[in-house]
Amino acid sequence: MSAKPPPEPFCPYGGPVVTSRARRSVLYVEDDPTLRGILTDLLQTAPELEVVASVGTSAEALEIARARPIDVALLDFALGEGELTGIELGIRLRELRPDTGVVLMSQHVVPDFIDHLPDRYREGWSFIAKRADLRLPRLTEVLIATSRGLNVVDPEILAARKVVQGDPVQALTPRQREIMALASSGRDSTAIAAELSLAPGTVRQELSKAYAVLVPDPSPGTDLRTSAVLAYLRATHAHRADLT
Repeated sequence: MSAKPPPEPFCPYGGPVVTSRARRSVLYVEDDPTLRGILTDLLQTAPELEVVASVGTSAEALEIARARPIDVALLDFALGEGELTGIELGIRLRELRPDTGVVLMSQHVVPDFIDHLPDRYREGWSFIAKRADLRLPRLTEVLIATSRGLNVVDPEILAARKVVQGDPVQALTPRQREIMALASSGRDSTAIAAELSLAPGTVRQELSKAYAVLVPDPSPGTDLRTSAVLAYLRATHAHRADLT
């Protein structure tokens, strides 16, 4: 993204964001068809934006990106079972289109999302909360700023980030914490899947993601499952001790 100015590490969501008047092409990805329709109609009323595609799957999004340049992608963080996450899809889009900005939306706080990105892709990533009071003017500003290489983050993400730095369990999604709790009791992937009514493959994928958070820099030969379970138990024990 050499043509863009150096990114500011984080522009707090709700604070001043400098934008340009150039019309920006937007790719919107959301698996909920009702929400996708509502927000697509809203985005199309913004004169600064051009919604070039509104799709429900990562495969459709990648097909669009292969066919044409995209200034900025607005991605739901969780696209459903069997789909790439918003972060994974964003990375794939950047591999295809290095100048594409990525804005993640989620109803969950994911404070360490930036830490999951390769260093070369950390410009032009933003994270905003999916909530009822989100207004089009602000969303437009975030999309344009992100397309210019800035990182715009909701204040609650910044606040939670400070907590996560001392507690890796807080960086796990609710589902990953639930799965790790069962894994720490000795259950294997098949047993966890049966208890949570999930596909075994889904459990294995979530475990792999949890391992990457709990054991970020494993040494060669490390037993990831054992190390992750120990890290999970240490963190949850420390949390319980803080509460007593």
